[in-house]
Amino acid sequence: MIVSKTDLLRICLLGAGGMLVLGCVMFRSLSSAQTKVDVPVSPQFEVASIKPSNPAEPRPGRLGSVSVGTSPGRLTVRNAYLKELIKGAYGLEDYQVSGGPDWIASARFDVEAKSADSANRARLLLMLQALLVERFKLASHHEKKELAVYAITVAKNGPKFQRLTASQASCWPACTDSPAKTNTMRQRDLPSLATFLTRLGSDRPVIDQTGLVGSFALEVDMSPIFEEAAAGGAAPTNGIQLFEGLANAIQDKLGLKLAPTKASVETLVVDHAEKPSGN
Repeated sequence: MIVSKTDLLRICLLGAGGMLVLGCVMFRSLSSAQTKVDVPVSPQFEVASIKPSNPAEPRPGRLGSVSVGTSPGRLTVRNAYLKELIKGAYGLEDYQVSGGPDWIASARFDVEAKSADSANRARLLLMLQALLVERFKLASHHEKKELAVYAITVAKNGPKFQRLTASQASCWPACTDSPAKTNTMRQRDLPSLATFLTRLGSDRPVIDQTGLVGSFALEVDMSPIFEEAAAGGAAPTNGIQLFEGLANAIQDKLGLKLAPTKASVETLVVDHAEKPSGN
């Protein structure tokens, strides 16, 4: 005979035998244990300070970006928009963060935080995620969006670069046995090259679709690109002219090309955010 949970509980209430009552108590305990779910707790900073930045402090150029600085047990960010804090905390690019009030890309903040132990960078970034929820009341969700992008692919004559040896991979791009020349771009993998191109002045995100995985000696002399861009009136550090110049150079020097296409990209949408109160 099959006895339902409801019937068994009714028997518990009516039964007079000690063993039966004990059995019912055990049933209820086991049932509770089976339905209990442990919710993971996000790691928290021991001490954290968030203050408005000095409005007179200069911002980096377009190629530069405010980064989240970390050392064992400590995290520091200066003069950053909330959007940049979100990007740093979740490892995203600018085009991957959308939504929220306008001030998330205009109001600037300084963040100083310390963990209770010597937490590494990965754990400190998890703590930063929790801090943004606590202090900025950040609410967000992940969403895949189809975006217009440039895809890096292997050209017919490529690739024209070598895989880094184990010793080179440990030091590139600063290996002393092959010092970089002035104005030389060096990247160690294709996703890093895509990020560099995106930040250089592209009018759309650049993503890697080469299928090449690992560490490579990706190196291009930027001097002629800077000279040509300057002749066309471009800023010395960024702009569409630099992007176009490097796009041509990687096809010639590295055997890679950029192709306009559309791709499904993981993004984070800000649903709600508030400016933090005083510390």
